[in-house]
Amino acid sequence: MQARSRAVISIREATIEDIPLLQELGMKTYREHFSEIWTAAGMQNFLNEDFSTREMQKSIESPAHHCWLIAFDETNHAVGFSKVNWSKPMPLPGQVGSELQKIYFLKSQAGKGYGKQLLQLIHQYAKTRKEGAIWLDVLKSNTSAQRFYENCGFEALGEIPFSTDKADIGMVLMRCDLSR
Repeated sequence: MQARSRAVISIREATIEDIPLLQELGMKTYREHFSEIWTAAGMQNFLNEDFSTREMQKSIESPAHHCWLIAFDETNHAVGFSKVNWSKPMPLPGQVGSELQKIYFLKSQAGKGYGKQLLQLIHQYAKTRKEGAIWLDVLKSNTSAQRFYENCGFEALGEIPFSTDKADIGMVLMRCDLSR
């Protein structure tokens, strides 16, 4: 039996010049994964705000507080990205860590191990920065993502509210301790 080789991505930090690419990739991946939880107008309003040039420029120009990473496949096509907010208070009193705010890949790239590779780099960055933990929230209904994060060392801490213009959905708060 032959072992399946795992595809490797290259990852680099985003610059101001990458904003149009991040906006295109962000809007496409978000629509692919979350269109069922929004109305069309609600989705567009959310994306216009979340991926506004002004907000993205502000965060990319603040590397002490934010880190945008872009993942490229072996043909140098952008296939995913992430945004990390450093030393961000968690929705639990007294806890701070690196917030993995976004980690999205094109649906066509799922199952190739790219998410794990990007998450490993984020772990390295967070440890270098002496962050004690990485935390995130994931849709309560997204059990496959929750399993992925659990397999990567995250534990569920509880639920927090989240609503779209269509429904009250809820999120699961997850944390990975980096002090081990």
